[in-house]
Amino acid sequence: MRKNNSKYAYIRSIKGMAMALSVAGTVVFAAGCSNSGTVSEQETGGINVSGASDEGSSSDSTAAAKASSGTKSTNGEIAITVNDGNINVSGQNSDSVKVSGTTITITKAGTYRLSGTLTEGQILVEAGDKDDVQLILDGFSISNSETAPIYVKTSGNFFLEPEAGTENLVEDKREAASGSTSTEEIPDAAIYSKSDLYIIGTGALTVRGGYSDGIHGKDLLMVSEAVTLDITATEHGINGKDSLEIQAGTISITSGEDALHSKGDVIISDGTLQISAEDDGIHAENEVRIDGGNVDIVESYEGLEALKVTINGGNISVSSSDDGINSAGGADSSGGMFDVTEGAAISINGGTVYITAAGDGIDSNGDVVITGGEIYVDGPSMDGNASLDYNGTATITGGSFSLTGSSGMFQSFSGESTQAQIIVYYSERQAAGTEITVTDSEGKVIYVNADSQKEFTVFLLSSPELKAGETYTVKTGDQEATVTIEGLTGTAGERSADMMGGGMGGPGGPGGREGQGRPGGFGGSGEQGVTGDRDGQGIPNGQGRSGVSSGQGAPQEQQNK
Repeated sequence: MRKNNSKYAYIRSIKGMAMALSVAGTVVFAAGCSNSGTVSEQETGGINVSGASDEGSSSDSTAAAKASSGTKSTNGEIAITVNDGNINVSGQNSDSVKVSGTTITITKAGTYRLSGTLTEGQILVEAGDKDDVQLILDGFSISNSETAPIYVKTSGNFFLEPEAGTENLVEDKREAASGSTSTEEIPDAAIYSKSDLYIIGTGALTVRGGYSDGIHGKDLLMVSEAVTLDITATEHGINGKDSLEIQAGTISITSGEDALHSKGDVIISDGTLQISAEDDGIHAENEVRIDGGNVDIVESYEGLEALKVTINGGNISVSSSDDGINSAGGADSSGGMFDVTEGAAISINGGTVYITAAGDGIDSNGDVVITGGEIYVDGPSMDGNASLDYNGTATITGGSFSLTGSSGMFQSFSGESTQAQIIVYYSERQAAGTEITVTDSEGKVIYVNADSQKEFTVFLLSSPELKAGETYTVKTGDQEATVTIEGLTGTAGERSADMMGGGMGGPGGPGGREGQGRPGGFGGSGEQGVTGDRDGQGIPNGQGRSGVSSGQGAPQEQQNK
């Protein structure tokens, strides 16, 4: 899968620089002082803190060379070990660690390796705002029932690395937040960082966010290496306030609100994610973009939600109790009944997308644009929602798109599309799992599907293999229908007259935006009209108004939202 290579290289170089700075600082400190590594009991709270001088220039030179090449070097690390309740600190520059009771405070740039079990403890980072700090979790467990176990208050870049081959735990045991707590004053996650947070390494980390979020970064939050994360959170699983990027890793999230959340963008370029969320699987205020990886949202209220949702690649599976993919402005806002939200769009350019939805399958308060990929929408089965739902236009110019769902609020693709579509209406509900097979006039199978999990009364297929003027056979269970594509649409069957309004009607030319074109049925099969202006919208109970205020158009089947 494709990575954001420039960003990935940047992180590796930053990591290397952080190590190099740490080692360089160690060399200067060792040259200027005869450091025994001992810190006073007043600073450590009586905890044993020991250090080593590591005298000898050849050792330091080797460490610096390793750091600058981006490989790990233990020579410049500070080891923090918890053993039977005792906290031991060793390594050069160990005066950058202060221990008070079970609170370990880090005050300078460097690499810190933690091991052991710290109960009711906290790692508090209060370094300079340009001091890069790296924590290596090397078989380390920490819990706290009063505050965030790991709190990065001030630092430059902050790197969190579970060591390869180790399992680590960060557990926030506070009672769930009431919702009135100011998160500016209280760190609201098991791992809370006010600095850019990079999760690296190849080890395993379990995070339990009992108070609110699992991991919360106030700036950029990025998972950039093949780490294994298992996160359970009362609210958001991973929350990157400014932006959240997943470039690698195996991530499992169970959350009481959104699994992935950002007030900016959420970008996924690779990795494997399994998500179970009581609210949105992935939510961004601006854009959700998936370029690659495997995203399995097994449970959600809405699967993907943002002002803009863009899918360029990857394998995405969504199961939702409301909308599968929703493009809307603001948090969980779908706007007015017919409003087009500025900037709202759902774009699918590649990848495979499978949606099972109880609400709308794909719902845009703006446009839907499909240029590639393989997309299947399963559901909804109830007539108050639609598999494809949009307030602007829905165009398809490439890729394969199919749906089975309810026909009551059904919309098909707009006349601006360049790829043909087949629509089949059923007079009776078809059982979930009923096989649909589409063959051309020579008997070649161009589509088959028996994986629907919901009942359906309409089937739509748009594929590069569908050609204007050609005739196709659609077999649904033991039923057969013959469909000839005229213009770019072929329709079979009739929509029941007592169903609510939905998408465009049956075959016909695309027409223009001013309500021109052949008559379009509302609540029946009809012939295709146009994607008319708002006076051409349908209203409930199978009724409609004709045309637009400035044209002589026919009734439209645009959805009444």
